[in-house]
Amino acid sequence: MQHAFIESYSFRMENLLDNMLEDGVTTIVVHTLSTMFFFVLLLNIFQYLIGKPRIPIRDVTKEHNWKSIKNETKAYYCSICESLLLNVSGLLCDSCGVSADPSCVKVADKQLKCKVITLNTNESMKHHWIKGNLPLNNICEICNEECGVELGLTDWWCCWCQRCVHEDCKPNLCNICDFGRFKLMIIPPNSLEVINLRSTMRRRLHLRSVIPPNWPKWNPLIVVANRKSGNNDGAEILSLFRRLLNPAQVVDLSERDPVAALEWCRLLGKITCTVLVAGGDGTIAWLLNAIHKLGLEPVPSVAVIPLGTGNDLSRVLGWGKEHDPDKNPTDILQEIQVAQKVELDRWCVTMKPHSGLRSLHQTFYMYNYLSIGVDAQVTLDFHRTRESRFYFYSSRLFNKLLYLCFGTQQVVERECKDLDKNIELYLDDRKVDLPSIESIVILNIPSWAAGVNLWNMGLDDNGEYERQSINDGKLEVVALYSSFHMAQLQIGMSQPFRLGQARHVKVKLTKSCAVQIDGEPWYQYPCEFDVTYCNKATMLANVINRTT
Repeated sequence: MQHAFIESYSFRMENLLDNMLEDGVTTIVVHTLSTMFFFVLLLNIFQYLIGKPRIPIRDVTKEHNWKSIKNETKAYYCSICESLLLNVSGLLCDSCGVSADPSCVKVADKQLKCKVITLNTNESMKHHWIKGNLPLNNICEICNEECGVELGLTDWWCCWCQRCVHEDCKPNLCNICDFGRFKLMIIPPNSLEVINLRSTMRRRLHLRSVIPPNWPKWNPLIVVANRKSGNNDGAEILSLFRRLLNPAQVVDLSERDPVAALEWCRLLGKITCTVLVAGGDGTIAWLLNAIHKLGLEPVPSVAVIPLGTGNDLSRVLGWGKEHDPDKNPTDILQEIQVAQKVELDRWCVTMKPHSGLRSLHQTFYMYNYLSIGVDAQVTLDFHRTRESRFYFYSSRLFNKLLYLCFGTQQVVERECKDLDKNIELYLDDRKVDLPSIESIVILNIPSWAAGVNLWNMGLDDNGEYERQSINDGKLEVVALYSSFHMAQLQIGMSQPFRLGQARHVKVKLTKSCAVQIDGEPWYQYPCEFDVTYCNKATMLANVINRTT
């Protein structure tokens, strides 16, 4: 009941916010905002305190990776006693699909093998059959009739090739597994050579080498995500892809950094691989920076599952504005198979403090945009709140409310007022005269602030400016008058003040101000920013959904 009430309230609140934006309402009574914010915060605190059942079980001998089935929508039956599992206590191995109730877990660990990560054999792989609990809407490989429709633990499916068969049809299927339709994305167990290190507590596997299978056009997929990202979305994505791929291909960024994850690319040698990163713009930039610094050859292509708040790069590449938890992961793999390689400009941002000490110089890399002023201040306020110990629960609605609160706060406080008096802008070494503004945005992609096509808004085809491109070696620079102007841009009621396009941008900041690069904000003391072209990153564009 509590969950239904929260969902109903969230739906009403999100509709209210969207209607307010459509009507152009940008000034909101502070008391009303505070009440809304406080009410949602109380709901989140309450949900956090009552908690949900968590059973931290990990079998270290057969590598079953148990998780709760509390969020599953289909019925599950215990693979040992065959009883119907309750959502509050049932467990599922997210690698092989074996299910168990808490009293049968130890028996399942002893009797049922999990999906193997590595095999020391050159023999052909046999099917790894799992009885019952078949994925929804599956057809028997032999008779083409629907499988798994009867109640109880019935029929079989292979956790490698995902084929399903009826009990009576199973003897008619070849014993050899060909890894199914996503074969060219999977790293087979006999291709992995590992070092087995044992301690008194657990077994640790260290990857030594990858032996490519004799498959033409083999293009293995490495999935990286942080299980702590989003509202448990990161953990769910890791689980979904462990089921479809070799679990070793799925890397949790909360346990290993991108450099460790990208060791796969080194071990693959001349084999080109694809990296699927689930996260926001900051996580994507983190991974792209690691690829650049490691100097990987060949350069892996990067696809995206959007888990952040803005997801601007994901929007531009056609991967969507947010992750749909109901989307079948096989659909994502199909989209990656037909995705188109595109180049994305990588820009080097050198920050030089006014102290003049070279030891204090810092270098960043930019893929989306760099902004100085009011929009960076709103992002910084949100970031500080999200990092607070009182930020218990993350949701799209809650983040939307926070941004609205901080944006409205800047309408009143105007912390970045008269930015033009404290900043100098040079485009290709030419100083630009600035009007009265509160922000400067340096764009590399045609998406800003969660989907606003800032540069191209109302752009005339009179030849004064070119259309924006993500790989033309040029940056687009615009100015924002205020937080109120930001709100107008987000609902299409205004246009940005275009300052120009350039291949080299320099900004001299003479007063402390908020700054952000690709959604990562901080408070910056007086300095000079020098933005120069670096090289290009290789991305995958979803040709099915891409619109820009």
